[in-house]
Amino acid sequence: MARLTAKDEERIKQLIQNWSNPKLTWELLVAACKKQLDIDTTRQALNKRQSIKNLLSVRKVELKAPSQQSGYVKDLKVANERIQQLTDRNVQLEQVNNFLIDKLFRWQYNASLQRMTEADLNQPLPPGRG
Repeated sequence: MARLTAKDEERIKQLIQNWSNPKLTWELLVAACKKQLDIDTTRQALNKRQSIKNLLSVRKVELKAPSQQSGYVKDLKVANERIQQLTDRNVQLEQVNNFLIDKLFRWQYNASLQRMTEADLNQPLPPGRG
């Protein structure tokens, strides 16, 4: 087990920055260093490097953050079902919105035939009607 060079440290920092697995531990990092970078090191050796230690802490928080957001789903099947439900709901809301826009234009046209002004249309509802 050789000492870490400045080049090794930079490569390890790049490995941490590109880490995509939601779980990041010292043990996983040591294994990844060996497998991906062919750097044989220990947790203790990595932990002594303040820049690696800081970057690991920051990256762990970044990887954990999405799962703490409301609506975040870890299961892909559940996520796909949720997407489908939201897509269906969106289609329904677009249909209702188009219906209401058509109705508004119809009311606007009919109000203009009756010579109603915008002030007439903006009159408050009588008590008990709203």
